[in-house]
Formats: sequence, C-alpha cells, structure tokens
Amino acid sequence: MNPDIPPKLFLTVDIEGEWINLPGEQSNFDVNEVVKAVVHLESLIKVIECNYKIKIPVTWFIRCDDSVASVTGKEEGLLLALDDFIRRRKVLGDEFGLHPHFYVYKDGVWQSEKNHQRQREQLYRAALAWKRYFGVSAKLSRMGEALMNNVISSSLVEIGVELDSSALVGRSRFDSGFQFDWTITPNTYYHPSTIDYRRPANMGEDSDKFIQVPFTMMPIKASYDASPIMRYCNLAYKNKIIKNVLKDLKKLDYVVMVLHPHELIEICDDHPLISHSPSALRENIESINRIFGGLNFALLSECLRVDEQDA
Repeated sequence: MNPDIPPKLFLTVDIEGEWINLPGEQSNFDVNEVVKAVVHLESLIKVIECNYKIKIPVTWFIRCDDSVASVTGKEEGLLLALDDFIRRRKVLGDEFGLHPHFYVYKDGVWQSEKNHQRQREQLYRAALAWKRYFGVSAKLSRMGEALMNNVISSSLVEIGVELDSSALVGRSRFDSGFQFDWTITPNTYYHPSTIDYRRPANMGEDSDKFIQVPFTMMPIKASYDASPIMRYCNLAYKNKIIKNVLKDLKKLDYVVMVLHPHELIEICDDHPLISHSPSALRENIESINRIFGGLNFALLSECLRVDEQDA
C-alpha cells in the first residue's frame, strides 16, 4: 500500500427492518418506518458530500425474502416501497445488492431456518423476486446475519452473483438465531473453496466463481463487554468508542464499512454501542478523514475490477 494514498473506503448500507420499537421485525416491521429511515440517511450523506465537496458512492444491500413477503405480500415488497429512492440513487451511480434473511414461520413465531436445502430454496425465491423488480439478476449479495455454508455458497454461483460480502472475519456464533462460522477466513477478498466457503481454494481444489469481500473488523469494547470483541466497522457506533480503533485501519488497502439506517434515528433509550443519533455518521467520517488523511470512497464492485486485473 502507498502510505500517501488513503485506504479505499467502501460504504455499504443494509436496508432491512427498523429494529426500533419492534425487536421481532422479521414478522412485523413497518415498511413506512424503514423507508423513512433510508431517506433520512440519504439526507445525512448529502450534507457530508457538501461539506467535503466529494461524491460518496454507496452500495445498498436491500432486504428481499420470505419474511418481507409475509409483511408486504411479495418478496420484493421492500424494493417496491423504495422504488423512488432506488431510481434516484441509480441516477447518482450507486449500486444495489440482494440481502435475504432466512427465516421460517413455525409454532406461531418466526425462527431462523437451519435446513440448508430450505435455505437454498428461499435464496432462489429471493433471487427471482429481485430479477422481477430490477429486470436483471443480482450481481452483489450479502446474507442476512452473516449466514453462510457450502450450499448457499454454491447457490450464489448458480443465481449469478459475482460478489458476496457476508464474512465476519474471525467470528463464529450459534446462538440467539445466529448461525455463522468465519473463524478461518482471511482479512481480504477471495474466491471461496467449494470444499470450505470460509477460505480460498487450496492447491487441487475448485473455487466458486464469485469473490467473498469480508467486512472490515475492529476490536470494540462496549460497556457490557468484559474485553474487546471483533465487530464490523459500523459508522453508527458511538464515535467515542471507535475513534481510537480507527487508527489501526489506516494501514489497510481498503475498508468495508456498514450502516443500518435505523441506527441513526434518535430514540429515547441509550444504547451502549449504537449511537441512534445522526451526528454519529458525521463524527465518524470526520475521524476517518483526519486519521486517514483524506476520504477515498468507491463502490464495493470495484473489487471485481481489481480481481480481474490480478487474475
């Protein structure tokens, strides 16, 4: 890496349930609240662009799945609700990726779907709905709650995905509905092995055709943590918690950052980690600009171009 050039910044946004008043948002999220939070984030980005006189390209991962269908009547219901926003951002040059969550309605509640074959079937329904809306297959994806396994990985190839960004490097979790293992995943993009999605193919192994671009991870300690935990670089975290940790990211070639629009909406309760304040985005961007010596934003799909050049 050239020390005089700031790391490439990939701003990704996951659009899903609002998670404010309805923790069980898989079954009962308010579409209007989701849209409101997205438009609010869009206005915050515009202010930052004006302040720094730059364009911030964004990769938006939008929820499209069975549980969206349960709320809106169609898997692509959230896309339809965001139609004006999507058209507006396409003109500005942004890009969009499929963001399915895998749940099943059972015994009167929504639960994580753990059967790999049924996960595959849900992914295919989501991909078909995506194509109904956009007219083309999704080239970018991010699995909800970092879920991945060899069945999903091979299915991403089959539906035409070229880049997935689901990996939480070094993390594994199988509780509270989470089911992911990225413990041996490298901290760079790679073509997953068909034998083990968590790593690149070894000599003699086949690899999936898409590239996995992991989240950038940081050691973060919230008030309820006994010690720092590796968490993704979330620009909605409170600035006082992450501003010093950002210094370690300056040595990277690129930083994959994430936002959830609802996390920048003000609420009454004070969360130990999430700001729930629009000022957090501005403060964190200011810290990055100061520490990195500049803001070098790009679309996540640029990793595809670099991968082709390296091949």
